[in-house]
Amino acid sequence: MEATLNLALLGQPNSGKSTLFNGLTGARQHVGNWPGKTVEKKTGEFTANGTSYTVCDLPGAYSLSAMSEEERVTRDYIESGNVDVVCLMVDASQLSRSLYMLADFAGADVPCVLVLNMMDVARDQGRQINADLLQQRLGVPVVPFVANEKAGYNTLTDAVDKAAAEHLVVDDSQIAQLYAQYSPEWQEAFDATPAADGKFGRAWLAASKAGESQSGAVNCASARFAWVDALLDGVQVQTEMRSKFLDKLDSALLSARWGKLASALVLLLGFGASMVCALPIMVAGMGVQALAGPLGAALTSVGVSGFVADLVVGMITVLYFSISMAGFVFGVTFVFGVLEEIGIVSRVSYAFDNTMAKLGLQGKVVMPFMMSLGCTMAGVAGSRVVDTWGQRILTIALAWAVPCGATFAVIPTLGIAFFGFGGMLCVMLLIFALMVLVMVIVAKVFGGKLNPVEGRTGLVMEMPPYHKPKVKQLLVMALRRAWNIFKRAIRVVFLVAFVFWLLSYSPSGEASGSVLYGFGQAIEPFTRLFGLGWQTFLAFVSSMISKEAVLGVLAVLYSGVDANLWSATTGDVSQFLALDSLVQQVPAAEALAFMIAVTFNVPCLMALSTTYSETHSLKWTLIVGLFYICMALVLCGIVYHIAVLVM
Repeated sequence: MEATLNLALLGQPNSGKSTLFNGLTGARQHVGNWPGKTVEKKTGEFTANGTSYTVCDLPGAYSLSAMSEEERVTRDYIESGNVDVVCLMVDASQLSRSLYMLADFAGADVPCVLVLNMMDVARDQGRQINADLLQQRLGVPVVPFVANEKAGYNTLTDAVDKAAAEHLVVDDSQIAQLYAQYSPEWQEAFDATPAADGKFGRAWLAASKAGESQSGAVNCASARFAWVDALLDGVQVQTEMRSKFLDKLDSALLSARWGKLASALVLLLGFGASMVCALPIMVAGMGVQALAGPLGAALTSVGVSGFVADLVVGMITVLYFSISMAGFVFGVTFVFGVLEEIGIVSRVSYAFDNTMAKLGLQGKVVMPFMMSLGCTMAGVAGSRVVDTWGQRILTIALAWAVPCGATFAVIPTLGIAFFGFGGMLCVMLLIFALMVLVMVIVAKVFGGKLNPVEGRTGLVMEMPPYHKPKVKQLLVMALRRAWNIFKRAIRVVFLVAFVFWLLSYSPSGEASGSVLYGFGQAIEPFTRLFGLGWQTFLAFVSSMISKEAVLGVLAVLYSGVDANLWSATTGDVSQFLALDSLVQQVPAAEALAFMIAVTFNVPCLMALSTTYSETHSLKWTLIVGLFYICMALVLCGIVYHIAVLVM
């Protein structure tokens, strides 16, 4: 019978846990939430040496003192008895600080393997580490490791098997002595603590109890750092090596005066590079889209009904959307993965931390916001830099407020037509002002639930050393993520698009024969409350499919084009729309309100699908979607009624 082991990955953020998790499990991963918690749970499986392993990637944390929900989840899981071996990952390039988690873990009655990740970075910095001496002092396997290189994975699994078979645990006797020396609070708690029956020893439980007071926490922390210093005595020999260029780069990115500007420039360059990387995949999607027209004509010429031909053409567009989505995700994952490995991401997060704290988030969320200026999908996918599940959903909800590239194409076109160039600039300034307002409102509405005030902390981050990225591994990871997104998009986008097609299909080939057309006319008394006629309201609805669809739907509804609404969203019929004719038919106040409604509506169907695939929560995807629909209509109504008075 095949042996089985439950393996848990424990470590600080940026220690390389996710890279190891991906390297071990590949595509055999499952992502959800811990039962009853807004904390992401990642599990996977792999087989080696005749053993089947189940791997749990625990939330990144700096300690096990249960100050945050992530730390409580991590500690409870270790105590649960479901873990056979813990792989504790630390950054070998800065051992003295990253071993704090090991000091907190000492005393746990769970077999452990200490993984010294980023050994290549340590070597590049002239640091030599005696892993054998460290292993002798700890009594558990110590594995020098580079998570991006497959060469060390067999050594790691051998160490895991050894730790499980011999029940090798980190002894806490030495740190207990230091607790007694440094912390009177610990001694008092220790004397009052009975012999431990759980997975953590008596010394650790006493330290946890002593840490409930501020002075006790400080004293116990001092004991832990003293233990780390004693542990590393003679283990690490360091020769400082520092590049003058890297010193200048740090000075720019971490500068109180220029840090935000330098970081914003880096993000914009990263976004541009992401689009370049995505271009080949997107061009392939365009090639698929180019087949839609000829295929539709060919089907019609051989006698296939318009009903079927129209559906086939629309589904080709769905395929194009899905390929484009995968391209965006590939580009963003690869480029920003490179920036993260180099060490840029941590520094950008630091630069914007104070600004983002006003929204209840940490500095690293500025990256998804900047990426959303090009494409909301990119911003949603970029939310993976955020540590916790609740903060990730809040980040995505805020990123939806940022106008995307398609919005910047559609809204200025309409703005110039209705208000001239100067008026268009005023419209865009209004949109950016409302964007800030919407982000503040979203943070107020959802922040308390997704990121409770009592659980918020400042940005606690070790600045990782600069080092070379592993391009090959990052390419594999980016391609894997793009493929997963593509598969999910095909399912979700196809379903939603099919429903829209049924509602908008017209047997006569004209918009007036569709269910959606009739629905729009029927609810016009309601839409007028928000300043929208039924035509502009249907165009507003179509913007949930894609912002580019807006001009096509307006063309159908205001120009009498012989095409149905489905064709307008999946084909290019906007050339039939005479903007001067549209200006004559739509009042200026309604046009302004319509532009606001479209901008702050659900970004697009692809962004909706990406949000679901990233959060794995249909509930929160729908909640955020409905909120934005309502918010867009409310803003639309307010702007309309004000505009009527001043125009």
